[in-house]
Amino acid sequence: MKRKIVEIDAEKCNGCGLCAKACHEGAIAMVDGKARLVKDDYCDGMGDCLPACPTGAITITEREAAAYDEKAVAQRKAESQAKPADVPHICPGKMARMIERGTGNGERGTGEANIHPPADDSQLRQWPVQIKLVPVKAPWFDGAKLLVAADCTAYAYANFHR
Repeated sequence: MKRKIVEIDAEKCNGCGLCAKACHEGAIAMVDGKARLVKDDYCDGMGDCLPACPTGAITITEREAAAYDEKAVAQRKAESQAKPADVPHICPGKMARMIERGTGNGERGTGEANIHPPADDSQLRQWPVQIKLVPVKAPWFDGAKLLVAADCTAYAYANFHR
């Protein structure tokens, strides 16, 4: 049957997953980092996912597709609600960490920056260094001046902090 149904442009999709969360029917899922219409008969063609997409990758088209199956959607929702909720996973790379550096004689640092460190000692004191991953309330921002650089700079160039 010919009907209205969502179409997802994989080239425009940035993999944020917002459309999958907005799809009340469960017709959209994340597959290999991209949004995909997993079953035509789950999509009601109403487009609740459209405003959720920040890149405009989703459109409504009219094409041959299986009829919307309200009973299948209800059964899928019931099954997903019966499953225990997944424990949220936090990427270890996003966990804020303060790094204590030694003083060079086997002792832990005092927490104060060494003004003239040896040229080959890293002065990296916190992780992550990717600004988009750093919590805005991170303690090392208090009274700090901010320099934005490539996320690998502090790791690749030990003397970067000088």
